[in-house]
Amino acid sequence: MKADIENLQCVSAFELAAETAVILHIGNSSAGTTHGVSLTTLQDVLYLPDVLEPGQSICLVNEAFVPEESILDRWSLEFLKSQRETGPQPGAYDGDVDANVISDPVCILGNLFSRNFGHWTEELLKVAILEHARVDCRYVMPTLPRFARESLQVLGVDASRVLTVDVPTVFRRALFTTTIHHGNLGDYPGALWALRAIVDARLGETRSRFRKRLWLERGSSLRNGGSTLNRDQVYPLLNEHGFDIVDMAEMSIGDQIAAARAATAIAGPHGAQFVHCQFMPPSSTVVECFSPVHVNPSILQICRVLGHSYHQVVARSHLISPYAFGRECLVDCDHLRLVLDRL
Repeated sequence: MKADIENLQCVSAFELAAETAVILHIGNSSAGTTHGVSLTTLQDVLYLPDVLEPGQSICLVNEAFVPEESILDRWSLEFLKSQRETGPQPGAYDGDVDANVISDPVCILGNLFSRNFGHWTEELLKVAILEHARVDCRYVMPTLPRFARESLQVLGVDASRVLTVDVPTVFRRALFTTTIHHGNLGDYPGALWALRAIVDARLGETRSRFRKRLWLERGSSLRNGGSTLNRDQVYPLLNEHGFDIVDMAEMSIGDQIAAARAATAIAGPHGAQFVHCQFMPPSSTVVECFSPVHVNPSILQICRVLGHSYHQVVARSHLISPYAFGRECLVDCDHLRLVLDRL
């Protein structure tokens, strides 16, 4: 098969599909979907792993199209094109591509950003939808950090149904669900409720070794900065308010989810760890701290669906004295205390 990545276009799988989409009923009667969730199948999908760096993959249909549902955001395709101009292997996969062929129906998980735990959990929404609807398929992903396979195991997906594919492969039948991600989850609340239902059924009554208030510190898995700079000021304040300080990345996925399910308040510097708020009890409290040069909240729709109280604490910066620490998080303790006093 051929690939012309520089001239690819992003098109919905539902526009590319030859067959009629199937409507899936997910969620529950008290929190059903605002918009319907659909499923369609595409034939002969070319899967290209490591298209930028290891773990970053895309899917092609008819040599020229990337299904929107496989990358979640059309901006991702333009990001791919721009990065390949200066990337580690420019020109890779251009032209003819030798590919293996797999005939089993599959759902392809992972995209350009799924090496990040937060974005990986967006892929879990697909799994929850398909498992809830009892769709018979295997799940495909590139080599990703261990949280990927661990999370599928937590959801009850048998290892025999998970394929790690690190070479170009053609899938005769690839399944695509409606595009659902953390940015539009408020329109599809049933997807989150389905994910929670599977977790609840699998884990039952779990116990956490932590208290109900957690400060989620960024530590062992830190990639782009953003840890707490003034811990000597912040940590005593947290102790006053009954917080345990945890690094989720040092724990198994099961223990991470158990800690989140038991927590009624989480706080900390902005990062992927905040997607754990999707497993907290409804109407919990979330306090996210930011550097003023990097304010990018990505969990607002999760909080909306679950009715969480959400607060932002942003460090001070102004024209006379601009913020001088880049993405690192110098927490405004006066603001943080104001929020914590109201818990």
